[in-house]
Amino acid sequence: MNRRRKPSVQRFNQTRACIRFQLVAATLSLVVVCGLGCDALRLANTGGPDGAGGFGAPNLAPEQGVATPAAPPEGLSADDAGQIARDIEEADIVKVVGDMIYALNRFKGLLIIDVSTPDAPELAGQLDLRGRGVEMYVVGTQVYVLLSADWYFPYFGGVGVAENDSQRITPDGIPPPDFEGSQLAIVDASDAGAPVLQDKLNLVGFANESRRVGDVIYVIGSNYVPYQYDVPGEEDTAEGFVASVNVADPDNIVAVERQTIAGNALVMHVSETALFAASQEYDFESGETHTNVQVIDISDPAGTIAARGSVDVPGSIRNRFYLDEYQGVLRIVTESRGFGFREVRLFTYDLADLDNIAALGETTIIQGESLEAVRFDGPRGYAVTFLRVDPLFVLDLVDAANPTVAGHLEVPGFSTHIEPRGDRLIAVGIDDTDGRRPAVSYYDVADPANPAELGRVVLGPPGSFTESEAVYDEKAFKIVDELGLVVIPFKHVDYGPIPLIDEPLSGNGGEPSGEGIRPDDEDWPTCVNAVQLVDFDDAGLAQRGWFEHAGRVERVGLVGDRIFALSQIALQTVDITDRDNPVKAGQADFFDEEKIPYWADDCHGHYSPFEFPPGGFDLRPGDSLPVLIQVFLNGDLCGALGALPFLATPVCLCFMKSRRTVRRRRTTRNPARKP
Repeated sequence: MNRRRKPSVQRFNQTRACIRFQLVAATLSLVVVCGLGCDALRLANTGGPDGAGGFGAPNLAPEQGVATPAAPPEGLSADDAGQIARDIEEADIVKVVGDMIYALNRFKGLLIIDVSTPDAPELAGQLDLRGRGVEMYVVGTQVYVLLSADWYFPYFGGVGVAENDSQRITPDGIPPPDFEGSQLAIVDASDAGAPVLQDKLNLVGFANESRRVGDVIYVIGSNYVPYQYDVPGEEDTAEGFVASVNVADPDNIVAVERQTIAGNALVMHVSETALFAASQEYDFESGETHTNVQVIDISDPAGTIAARGSVDVPGSIRNRFYLDEYQGVLRIVTESRGFGFREVRLFTYDLADLDNIAALGETTIIQGESLEAVRFDGPRGYAVTFLRVDPLFVLDLVDAANPTVAGHLEVPGFSTHIEPRGDRLIAVGIDDTDGRRPAVSYYDVADPANPAELGRVVLGPPGSFTESEAVYDEKAFKIVDELGLVVIPFKHVDYGPIPLIDEPLSGNGGEPSGEGIRPDDEDWPTCVNAVQLVDFDDAGLAQRGWFEHAGRVERVGLVGDRIFALSQIALQTVDITDRDNPVKAGQADFFDEEKIPYWADDCHGHYSPFEFPPGGFDLRPGDSLPVLIQVFLNGDLCGALGALPFLATPVCLCFMKSRRTVRRRRTTRNPARKP
């Protein structure tokens, strides 16, 4: 006997079918995006151009595939080298050296800006490096730039590959990389007006982070390809690497050694004698993530390295501030999560024997919340977690074998980065009391058991859409201690009311494509890229004035008595004599106004019309569905598939509605028939 399914079952099956359709569409989108990425990333693992020449090719021992150790710099014995104090330097995309600012620009490569006269900065020199500048060091007149051939680079190129691919130029004028994976470029900047590329060293795989310790640059990374499927019967070949490059002699840069390690080598912490490379590992059987920390001995100032012991710590970390080494103890705070649980814990390890690292102690900080920020400061630590409020935890690490939570403070929002200043903390994060806006917070931690908030400055109008690069990148803001000043960039968008005006709109190719909305220019959203000045002293914070800048501000700093702000478009210097009314002093432009790349001005996307590679279209809020479909399908398979989940929703809803309508009609025609 066939029974008619109940409507609830029918609706369930229809809903399930709709969900399946959307999942398939979303999966297709991911396959295309990930496929593009994986193809490029797989190529990157072949080494240098045309697959030839990996890291330190001249020094490679082919049978091992690793570099042979290099001798100490000429005239310096190994014993003498061991007596030299080694300073530790972090790389960045901007370096201020004397009267020059060195900056990495996505569109121009290496820029050298003369700020000898702060009120009249001038672009002195430029060098195209054929790859994205990840970070750099400036040592004397030498510039060492870590480059990456990112998989998304072809996206800017869009279409039209030239017969010689190395000559292909993108619509925004960005030449594609002439290598795969990563490279360390050596640039002679002795003539700032005409920097010269001396050499490039290939790094097999993709570099994640680096440090310069003394005369050696250490790089970590991996050959890991995201979303790559394991081949049955073959072992997983994903592995990390640590490489060392001796830069003591600018005329003889030596690729010293490269060693492979387990994991993906995402973040690093270094001391004068040890490097800690942290990798994330997911266990599919247990469903848990672990952080593996591999210790590398870098005590040889000439650059030879040796893998020592490692530890496997439960949970994951977000950045390098989540771990450090202090007085022979490794400290690390992690977040463990799974179905229905979260736990934030602190672990300590004894580093007395680097080959046999022993667990010292651990403590649970909190459960049920996410870990947003960590910072260690000598015998103390600080952790910020978040659920509905921001608990700032003060960690007592005096007894490393018995770490404890000394005290905590609950405040709105959460911090993403913490800067200790003795008994004070300056933190950057998010305030969520009225919208989600960037904020600078100031804490008193003189009494660890009773931390207190001394002040808070929130950027942007209440309820507005405001963001700051400093929330994601701690190097984007600057604390000028001698001036008692915090300089922090922000971006504010005011959408405002948009009137409805019916008139034909121009679609792709200039053909009319239906009725839509065309508000006046003054009614379009307004976008402001700016920099906020915040005073701080022992008592608290004070919000002062702010100034606008062309393009998204990525770095701020101090040259002479002027503040500078830098974006992909320009560098501006500002007179802050009156901090409530900062005044523009000078500006060095990197592009002619009519040639500013679309991608360089992040405010450009809030206006219309705008050009979207590779085709181009005229899109305004409220465009009709045909226009939107045309946009999604405009010359980009990835974009077209990306629209499928969006387009699937109304199709499924209409299908479900039509089925309900049919049932209603059947019931009306035959009242005796039960639905």
